[in-house]
Amino acid sequence: MRDCLIDFRKNLIMKIHSNLERFSYAGREIVRFQLPTAEILTDLILTQLNDSLPESTHSHLINGRWENTYLSIERVPAVREVIIAARNIAVEVYGNPLLALFDPVGDSSRPPFWFNLAEPREITGVHDHVHQACISGVFYLRVPPKSGNLFFREEGKEDFVLESIMGNIVLFPSSLRHGVMENRSEDIRISLAFNIFSLPIPAFA
Repeated sequence: MRDCLIDFRKNLIMKIHSNLERFSYAGREIVRFQLPTAEILTDLILTQLNDSLPESTHSHLINGRWENTYLSIERVPAVREVIIAARNIAVEVYGNPLLALFDPVGDSSRPPFWFNLAEPREITGVHDHVHQACISGVFYLRVPPKSGNLFFREEGKEDFVLESIMGNIVLFPSSLRHGVMENRSEDIRISLAFNIFSLPIPAFA
């Protein structure tokens, strides 16, 4: 069974390479790709998320909106395959040994992945994860038209904007400042965000 899973993940990586896009911004590399198993995993994750929402915790209350929604990996086990695929690609792109972790890291009480649920007219402000991780990523689960694109910001440079596409994963160095534009649709936008780690593991993640 374990050998079959390893073979499956290797084949997945080969398929990802066929649609991998690479961008350079502020001297750092951003990658985007469509996850070949996105349709199945999106349905699974959204079902697990909806079933477990009453047990979720939150952080970053900004303008009346909780920015991050947390659930344990036991509640959303399908998340594991998304983050493992992302880690495997990140290792190749960024050339560092990297760890995909699913339980709280260091002194944190929260797992190193979370959901962003953005209602109409909501935005995600500019921030980074430089003190938390090495590589950060996002997997788009539900993206209504006009629901807001991801952008990166560096002082003295024009913002770099990437369209939010359902089933896409975007990876970038955690030091890159980024945000999400206003959700101008009439429906909720849902994404899975996560951090990938290098050694030594930070004490505060």
